[in-house]
Amino acid sequence: MADREPNLPETNLSEPGLGESQPLHIPEGINYECTGCGRCCSGWAVPMTAADYERISAVDWGSLHKKLNGADLFRELKDHEKEGSPYTHAIKPDEEGLCPFLVNNLCFIHSSFESKTKPSICQLFPYNFNEAPSGFYSTVSFVSVGAVLNAGKPLTEQRDYLNQKFAEFKKMYPDHHPNWSRIELCKEVPLTWERYLEIEAELLRILQNDSESLEMRLAHMSLFVVGEYLKGRGSDIPEAQLKIELGPKHQLKPIEHVLLKELYRLYFPEKTLNRAESNFSASKFMQSSMAAKMGIAPQLKLRAGDKSFNLADVKAVTLPDLPELKDIFYRFIYQRIFGKLYFGAGFGQLSLMVGLHHLITAYSLWVLQCKAAALGRGVFIVAPEDIVNTGRMLEKRLGDMTFDGYAAGALEMELQSHGRVLRFLSMCL
Repeated sequence: MADREPNLPETNLSEPGLGESQPLHIPEGINYECTGCGRCCSGWAVPMTAADYERISAVDWGSLHKKLNGADLFRELKDHEKEGSPYTHAIKPDEEGLCPFLVNNLCFIHSSFESKTKPSICQLFPYNFNEAPSGFYSTVSFVSVGAVLNAGKPLTEQRDYLNQKFAEFKKMYPDHHPNWSRIELCKEVPLTWERYLEIEAELLRILQNDSESLEMRLAHMSLFVVGEYLKGRGSDIPEAQLKIELGPKHQLKPIEHVLLKELYRLYFPEKTLNRAESNFSASKFMQSSMAAKMGIAPQLKLRAGDKSFNLADVKAVTLPDLPELKDIFYRFIYQRIFGKLYFGAGFGQLSLMVGLHHLITAYSLWVLQCKAAALGRGVFIVAPEDIVNTGRMLEKRLGDMTFDGYAAGALEMELQSHGRVLRFLSMCL
């Protein structure tokens, strides 16, 4: 297979108020259209700004639909939920975990009034706009089934609509300015934004070479970034490491089971996580790491429903080598890199190297969870629905995650190794 056409960003400066200082970059090859499935409106409490709450709670919803008559629809956010966010309230999910305003798989707020009546976050969903020194980068969230399936028209053909959403985003979040003042190639190795863009261009070039498996492309991306770090220190990658091979020879080390277990707990939780459980616990990880060094290291187990599976059983499940399935994984990685949503202000203030390696780790766990989902259904081949469901969960959890300084520091120590990345990718084969 030939290389993909280079997915260079579209830059649109036609919207009034946009200029060279803040262009809107639109990714190539990414489509979106709502599929009307209603699944985006489940599994979470929709947050509302003060203006959202005032507007929506003023309506007598019980008089408009019997389902909403007497329903307890809203709650005020707790102080820790409000901290650092523009939100003050949330819509309470019903007993089935669905938004109470979901009627016949459609938004009753929207159908009763107009889009502008909905909560701000729903008006923008699934579009993301991430501000970086070189402009704003538009992506679509994989929480949306339509985004996972790449349904609809290319974003590059929706420029007017995206400009409208972009303007709404800036109006809703005028003080949203991520701090990109200090980015690093790896810990304590500063990186200019101009040099970062050059590195990103090479990462995307490697990613788009679909003559190799996605696992091999990700391995080469890791090798390239590690090579950039070594060049800065006046050395090169040892010749023996230039040839990449993935497979059974790359067996997980005990400490890697500990790291994967903690990340798996966060990204594919078996239950709703409370505040104390919902972020990476550096102290718990360090304690488990010490136990691993003494030979006490529980093995990574994967779950589906009430069933648990060991790694060997999960790896035996087949992931069909179909272009439409492989493309889902590719677009997830591509959008995270294009949108700068994997390092620095885009994700936990991680360094570029560790941010990339964390993204690869998340991908590896996603592949394993797809296979576990198949086993949970009693079959040994992954179905498209397994990829969609697990991908949506991963995207949501990545969006919910925050790393404090201790957690980021732990990841900076544990995810610098290229060899570790090869072992994680080998789990996918």
